[in-house]
Amino acid sequence: MNNLLEIKNVVKTYGGFTALNNVSLTIPKGSVFGLLGPNGAGKSTLFNLITGSLSPDTGSIIFNEK
Repeated sequence: MNNLLEIKNVVKTYGGFTALNNVSLTIPKGSVFGLLGPNGAGKSTLFNLITGSLSPDTGSIIFNEK
């Protein structure tokens, strides 16, 4: 595997509100990546899932093959 980050079909809800719905993303090692979007788009939620501050309801996050 030559990917730094793989996000597969991640869903995160807060009660009845779906913050992330079926998000998938692959970032190869050695690349530069930015995440842009309007307020409320789920950027902070996604970041918190990647760092482990939150757990996804479904899906998987693999960072540096772990």
